[in-house]
Amino acid sequence: MGLNRPDPHFDWALDGTGHDRSQTAYRLIVRHGETTVWDSGKVASEQTQQIAYAGHALVSDRYYAWSVMVWDESDEASDWAETQYFRTGLMQPEDWHASWIARYFVLPVGREAPNDNLYDNRWQARPADHLRRDFSSRTKPVRATVYVTALGLYELHLNGERVGEDVMAPGWTDYHQRVEYQSHDVTALIAAGDNTIGAMLGEGWYSGRVGHNQRRAGNHYGGRPALLCQLHLEYADGRIERIVTDESWTTSQGPVCYSDFLMGELYDARLELDGWAEPGFDASRWQPVEVFSPDPRPPRLEASRAPQVREIVRFPGRVLHRAKTGGYIYDLGQNIAGYCELQLSGKAGDRFTLRHGEMLDGEGELYVANLRHAVATDHYIARGEGRERFKPRFTFHGFHYVELTLPEGISPESVSLTGIAIHNDLKLTGAMRTGSPMVNQLISNIEWSQRDNFLSVPTDCPQRDERYGWSADAQVFWKTAGYVMDVSAFLEKWFEDIAEAQLPDGAFTDVAPSKPLNPYRLTAQPGAPGWGDAPVILAWQHWLRYGDRALIEKHYDRLVAWLKHIADANPDHLRINAVYNNYGDWLSIGPASDRTMVATAYWVHVVDLMARLSDVIGRTDMVAHYVAQAEAVRAAFMKAFVDADGRITGDTQTAYLLALDFSILPPELDARAGQHLLRKLDEADGHLQTGFLGVKHLCPVLSDIGASTRAYDLLFNETYPSWGFSIVQGATTIWERWDGWTEDRGFQSVNMNSFNHYAYGAVGEWLYARVAGIDWDEAAPGYSTICMRPQFDRRLGWVEARYDAPTGRIESQWRIEGDVVTWTIAVPPNCRAAITLPSAPLTLVAGDRPLPVAGKDFALGSGRYTISLSI
Repeated sequence: MGLNRPDPHFDWALDGTGHDRSQTAYRLIVRHGETTVWDSGKVASEQTQQIAYAGHALVSDRYYAWSVMVWDESDEASDWAETQYFRTGLMQPEDWHASWIARYFVLPVGREAPNDNLYDNRWQARPADHLRRDFSSRTKPVRATVYVTALGLYELHLNGERVGEDVMAPGWTDYHQRVEYQSHDVTALIAAGDNTIGAMLGEGWYSGRVGHNQRRAGNHYGGRPALLCQLHLEYADGRIERIVTDESWTTSQGPVCYSDFLMGELYDARLELDGWAEPGFDASRWQPVEVFSPDPRPPRLEASRAPQVREIVRFPGRVLHRAKTGGYIYDLGQNIAGYCELQLSGKAGDRFTLRHGEMLDGEGELYVANLRHAVATDHYIARGEGRERFKPRFTFHGFHYVELTLPEGISPESVSLTGIAIHNDLKLTGAMRTGSPMVNQLISNIEWSQRDNFLSVPTDCPQRDERYGWSADAQVFWKTAGYVMDVSAFLEKWFEDIAEAQLPDGAFTDVAPSKPLNPYRLTAQPGAPGWGDAPVILAWQHWLRYGDRALIEKHYDRLVAWLKHIADANPDHLRINAVYNNYGDWLSIGPASDRTMVATAYWVHVVDLMARLSDVIGRTDMVAHYVAQAEAVRAAFMKAFVDADGRITGDTQTAYLLALDFSILPPELDARAGQHLLRKLDEADGHLQTGFLGVKHLCPVLSDIGASTRAYDLLFNETYPSWGFSIVQGATTIWERWDGWTEDRGFQSVNMNSFNHYAYGAVGEWLYARVAGIDWDEAAPGYSTICMRPQFDRRLGWVEARYDAPTGRIESQWRIEGDVVTWTIAVPPNCRAAITLPSAPLTLVAGDRPLPVAGKDFALGSGRYTISLSI
C-alpha cells in the first residue's frame, strides 16, 4: 500500500504433498493493467525469498499485480499463484502537491464548551480539531486514492464514511526528520457531483504527553497537530485531479474536548457536529486553516513500512463489584493495550467516567499507583438521544480492569462495556500448546505482552507515563517475537527510528524515537551496553529469520560507527568507559552481576556478529578487522574476569550464561563454567536470578550444556521468582519485575512496576526452538534448513506447535506415552530438517513408508514424518 523504493523484493512460500519436494525454477510476472512491466522468464533457481525486481521502472501512484509459478524437482510446472497486488507510493518529493495545514495559534472566538463542572482539564490537553473541504467530481472516477498523514494523529472521513480501519495513525517517528503516510483506495466512497473530505486531528506522540518527564510532558516535536492529505481522482479519459490540503480547508473544534495518551479523553456528545464530513453541511462559522512549514524543516515523507495499528480483539467486561468510590469494577479477563467501548442511554449532560488499571489492590479497589503521572481516565458526556456509543479516538491505555462511574439512576445492567485491544496488525505466525495449563498460560502471556507493546514501536509498557521503544527489551525478546508474529516490516520501520536517533559520534540511543527521553539534554541519551548494542543483534537476527540482506546493507555503516564508538572509548579492550549509561543485568534478583563484565561480554558478542554481518554483504576487509578485535576483547575479558577454574567475576548466573552463549571462554573452560552455572542454580534453591540481559540465555544455555531437565525445572517452577509465580497470581501478561507483587511485600515500588512488559517473555524462543524443536540454522538463513533439536520432558506430556516461516509452514508435535516419545513433523517443500535427538529413533516413517535411520543426527527433506524413540 505504498512503496518507498523502485526495486521491491518478492517472496513466496511453497506447499505440496509427498516427500523431498523442491523448487528448481520459477517465473515471476508483474503487470500494470494489461501491460507486463516485468517477466522474469523461467529462472533456474531454488530461491523463494528476496527476489529483486528487474523490470521497467515503476511509476508513482500506480497499482501493480504480480504472480509466480514454479517448477518442481521433476520439472513439472505449478499453476500460477493467486494474483497479489501492490501500489507504489509517492516516491519522489515532487509527487506531493499538498501543504501542511493546521489550526491557527491565535483564533477568532468560536463555539465554546458548555460552562459547567463536567470539564476537568488541569493538564491543558488540547481539543481535537475537525478539518474539512467540499469538492466536486464531474463524473465518478475510475480510481481514487488518498495519501494522508499528520503531525499528531488523524482520522480521515469521506462523504460521512470513515476511511480505513487504522487507529493512532500515522504512528510514531521523529517528526522532525520523517513522517510516514498511509494510502487508501477510496474509489467506492467518491460520488459524481458534490463530495466532502474531512479529518479529525489529535495530539498523539507529536504534541501530547509521552514519557515520564513531567516538566515537559508534551510538545516534544511541535505545538499543534497538522494534516497533510492528497486525494487523486483518476478518470476514464486518463485525467488525474488532485484534491489537496491548502488554504481552502476550514476547521472547527467539536466533541473531543481533549485527548491525550497519558491523561485520557473527554468526549462531550452534546458538541457533535452532525454531518460535518458530508456535502451540504453549513461550515459558514468554521475558521480558516493556516498553511505552514513545520519547524525546523518539513520532515521527509515516506510510505508506511508496516501494517498500521488497528482494533484486533474485543473482550466483554464482566462486573465484579462496586468500588468504595461508588464506581463499578469490570474485569476484561485479559491485560490489554487499547480502550473501552460503551453502549449506554442517559440524559443530556450525564457523565460516564472510565478509569483503567492493571491490578486490583487487596481490597478489590482499582490499583493505579504504578501508572505514576498517567491519569488513564476517559469521560463521556451523554447527548441524551436514545442509545449512544462511545470509544476514544486518540488515546489508549494499558489495563485489565476498569472502574466505571455511572450517573445517578443508571445501573450497570443498562450499560455494555467492551475492551478493545489494539496493536500493529502483524500476521500471527506461530502457535503452541502443551500438556501443561501453566505453560499454556505462559505462552499466552508472552503473546499478549507482545501484542500490547507492539504499537508503532516496540514499547516497554503500555500503561504508565513512559511507553518508550527501549532497545535492550526488544533485542532480548526479538527471537521470540519473530515466532509469534511476522516482524520483518515492523523492524524495518523501527530500524529507521533507531538510525535517525544515532548521535554524531556513532552512539546509538537507549530508546528510539529518542526525543521525549530527557528532553532537556542537548543530545539524546546514548545507549548502554546491551541497549546500544541492540541494532547489531537485531540486524543479525533479521538475517537469520528472513534471509534479507537489504536491511544490513542499508544500515551497515551505522553499525560500523557504533563499534568504532565503543572501540575508541575503550582502547584497552575492557568496556569500562560506558559511564554515559550502564544498567548491567537490569532488574536481576539476588547477587548483582559486575557491570563492566556484562558490558565487555556484550562487546565480544557484537564484534563477533559484525564479522558475520560483514561477511553476509561481502565486506571481507571488515571481516578480518572484527575477527582481530574480537580476539583482543576476548583476551581482555579472560584476563580481567576469569580465573583458572572458570569462575567469573561476580559469580552470578548471568555471568556464566553470557560467557557460554557468547562463546567467550576457551573450550577447556566451558564445562567448568557450566558447572558453576548449575552451582548458582542450586545456591538459589533451583530458582532463576537473572535480569533483562540474562533471562534470554537461561534455558537455551542449560539445554546446550546437557541440562535440559534443569531448564524444565525453571519452566515449571511456580514459587518466587519464576514465570509460574506471576501466573499463580493471575497474570495474563509478562511482568516487568519478578517481584512486581509478592505475598510478603505486596506491590513493588510505584516508581517502576509494570505488569505488561515482554522482556522476561524471552523464554518463548526456547519453547519454540528447543521444546518444540523449530529453530533457524545459522548456516542457512531464512529457514531453508530447519534445525530441529526437541527437548522432551514427561512433565509436559505433549506439545503441538507450528510456525509459518518465510519458506512455509513448519509443524512439530510430540507426545510421551510410557517410555516412548512419538514425534510428528512437517517440513515445507524446498526445505530440509537437520535433526538432533537425545537417542537414536526406534522407527522413522515417511507418510506410511518406513525409512532406515542410523544414529541420533540425520537430515530429512520436505514432507511429513513420524519418529518414535525411547526416553
